[in-house]
Amino acid sequence: MKSVTERVYYKDFALALIGYFLFVCQDTVSKDLVTRYHATQIVFFSSIAALITVVIYTHWKNAWRKIKKANFTVHFFRTLTMFLAMSSFIYSTYYLPLTTLYSIIFTIPLLLTIGGAIFLKENVSWRRYLATSIGFIGAIIAIDPFSSEFTKIGIIAIIMPLFPTASYLIVRKYGYQESLYSFLIYGKLLMILFSSLVAVYFYKPMPLNDLAINLGSGIFRGVAIIFVINSARHLPASIFSSAQYIQIIAGGILGYLFFKDIPTINVYFGSVLIIGAGLYIILREAKLGVNIVTSTTRHPTIPIKKD
Repeated sequence: MKSVTERVYYKDFALALIGYFLFVCQDTVSKDLVTRYHATQIVFFSSIAALITVVIYTHWKNAWRKIKKANFTVHFFRTLTMFLAMSSFIYSTYYLPLTTLYSIIFTIPLLLTIGGAIFLKENVSWRRYLATSIGFIGAIIAIDPFSSEFTKIGIIAIIMPLFPTASYLIVRKYGYQESLYSFLIYGKLLMILFSSLVAVYFYKPMPLNDLAINLGSGIFRGVAIIFVINSARHLPASIFSSAQYIQIIAGGILGYLFFKDIPTINVYFGSVLIIGAGLYIILREAKLGVNIVTSTTRHPTIPIKKD
């Protein structure tokens, strides 16, 4: 008979898988829409729908008092970097398969290992540096930078993971005391602001069906955030972190079904190295009791529920 803790782990791990799958669904919708609209316009409408979702969640949790005291500077720069990350990701989906893009995104734990050492004065052993090196080799193999598809966007795909890396480091260094709900609400409000400032120059009227699809993808994102937050409250980071890698599998399936994208052998082999290196770093952090890379999977302000 399973213990209460085991039952909670199974339930919340499933919740995390569903949440990350919904992120992939949003990315799939964005990949279709970006063939007709500018990336920032897609971000604008999806952020509006996501804001409505998190507002409902915040009200349901009666957490408005928790967002009154907030460090605007932290929210500003954290959201700015995430806006650049989302926009460049959506733009890149026009040229690259989702599986290739997720291989690029999953270099973030590797970049955080280096960023933590430089900016957070984290002591990084040779083992984690070795795992980081192996992960970057995997990224080069998966991305295949000499392919014709990659050379069309080149530098954008290379710098894309730097933006979320910067966002996580900002939160870790300056925003540790910020409320989770303030990140949800102010983050979405600022995302709408940033995207509108750019989208106004590229705006193209959407027919009702495209607008509904765009808003629906934003609801996917809002629900995904809520699912991931709630599962992160229960699961140890070493367990929770593995859930995010479903995005490569789901991206491959949805990419094939909707866009006939077939991952190359490079993507399969490179992804194994990237995932292996990322999991090793996270498990190593769990053993050492540090929390640099694991903050990418559980936000530092998410409380861990004691069962």
